[in-house]
Amino acid sequence: MDNPTGPTRAGWIAVIATICIWTGFILVTRHGGKGVLTGWDVTALRFGVGALIAVFFLPRVTLPPLKVIALFSLFGGIGYATAVYAGFRLAPAAHASVLLPGALPFETAVIAWLWLGMKPSRPQRIALSLVLVGILLTAADTFTQGPRMTGLQLLGDLLFLTGSSSWAVFSLLLRLHPMPPLTATVATTLGSAVVYLPIWWLFLPSTMDQAPLAEIAMQAVYQGVLVVFVAMILYTYAVRQLGPQTVALLMAFVPGLSALAAVPLLGEPLSLLTLAGLGAVTLGAVLGARVAR
Repeated sequence: MDNPTGPTRAGWIAVIATICIWTGFILVTRHGGKGVLTGWDVTALRFGVGALIAVFFLPRVTLPPLKVIALFSLFGGIGYATAVYAGFRLAPAAHASVLLPGALPFETAVIAWLWLGMKPSRPQRIALSLVLVGILLTAADTFTQGPRMTGLQLLGDLLFLTGSSSWAVFSLLLRLHPMPPLTATVATTLGSAVVYLPIWWLFLPSTMDQAPLAEIAMQAVYQGVLVVFVAMILYTYAVRQLGPQTVALLMAFVPGLSALAAVPLLGEPLSLLTLAGLGAVTLGAVLGARVAR
């Protein structure tokens, strides 16, 4: 007889693994931002390796129209990746934690309100206000640095917000053009690779030939395999087993986990302002998940 708790246990394993990958994304990418590879190179590794895997899955999916692929690639692929990987070279992991997964619910809600007329409910507005407070506290921390560091870090923060806004648009496009997650991933990755890789090869600055093989391999595997495909499969499975509200509630802890882990692993101390910002976005995300319908 099948164990009735099996699917739920498997769902919990899947969501915990997803949390680990998403938390690791911030740590590994920030580590790469301090390394030899340029942000353009990391983007190329993401799409290059991801495209190789996408080609394997291509016979199993039905691609959407070219216009949809172009939109997915612009916002969920190239726009997101280029902004985020550039930001990781300028701003610390704690800021990325607040302004990427932390700010995403706020930006998605605002864009959905302005674009689709989806006005958030009063409990949702309270949750989003807390996220906004967290964003402002993080911005305030940037202005406590010296003039030169303030300028660089502020640019990094703006790039993070640009990247999360791009992903928010992509998330809403998925709502307008619903399709299986694997189909959306294959379409976005292949479309991004076809457009981006030739431009990177011909025009963009690269230090790929100077980077250690270990650095290239780590970014290639993490960005192109774990983030693009493994996390997507695990996340989808977890939602099916546990439900979207439970998964969203657990994902709300990714910003805090990644920022705290960056202290010992990357040697990036947490200021009181950033810590307060993390608390605000985590509380806002938890409340938002609880009132989600």
